[in-house]
Amino acid sequence: MTFKVTGKQQEVIDFIERKIESASLSPGDKLDTEAGIAKHLGITRVTVREATRYLVEQGLVYRVKGSGLYVGSGQASPSGNFHVLSPFDEQAQKAGESAVRRVMSSAIIEVPNVQIAHALRIKPNEKVYYIERLMSFGSMPVSFEQTHIPVAVCDGFQFNQIEHSKYGYMEQMTGKKVQTREQDISAFNLRDAELAELLNVDEGQAMIELREVVSFDDGTPFEYTVATINSDLFNIHQVTRR
Repeated sequence: MTFKVTGKQQEVIDFIERKIESASLSPGDKLDTEAGIAKHLGITRVTVREATRYLVEQGLVYRVKGSGLYVGSGQASPSGNFHVLSPFDEQAQKAGESAVRRVMSSAIIEVPNVQIAHALRIKPNEKVYYIERLMSFGSMPVSFEQTHIPVAVCDGFQFNQIEHSKYGYMEQMTGKKVQTREQDISAFNLRDAELAELLNVDEGQAMIELREVVSFDDGTPFEYTVATINSDLFNIHQVTRR
C-alpha cells in the first residue's frame, strides 16, 4: 500500500528522525507523545498521528497502547520481504537457540466475532483458517499465537507449511507480496492456568499481548493474530514491520 505524505506530515517525520539521531536513541527508547510533538511543531494531533502511522509501517517507531511511541528497529530485510529473517528468528539467534514454530491445533471455522471480521474486511459468517502455534527458542516456549486467515484469500492452505515461513508460504500461494503490519501492544497478567503451563510461566506473570493485522501490498488484510508473549524472553521492541 502506498502512503502519500503531505508537507506537514513530512515535517513530523523529519522531526522524529532528527530526534532519534541527535539524541542517539536506541530501539525501545520512548519518544515524545503525539500531543507533545503537535504542540512543539504547532500542527494538529491528527497530522502527527498520520505521520507516525507512516513511521510505524516503516518500522522506525511502534506504539504501545496506553503508553505512547517508542523507537523501532528501523531495519527492513534486504529483499523487502517479511520472511527472509523475522524478528523471532533474530531473537532466537541472539539467545543462541533455533527458532521453533509448532502448530498445536488447526481448523476451518466461521470467523469468531465481528471485530476479527471487520479487521479482515470479511462478512461475519465467512470461513477462516484458524491456527494455534507455540513459538519457542529451542525447547523454551516464548509465545503462543492464535491466527485467523480468510479461506477466500488462500484456497488449498496447508497448515503444516507454517511451521516454517508463514509469510513466504502466503506469498507463494497467492502471488502477492506481504507488506504491512498494524499492531496493538498491551501488558497484562496471565490468569489462564493452561496457557501458563504451556508457556512454562507462573500464573499471574506479567505478559505482553500483541494483536496484529497483516496486509498484502495491494492493501488486502489476510491475517489477524493474537500473540501472548513472555517479554522476559522476547524483546517487544523487535516486534516490528520488516
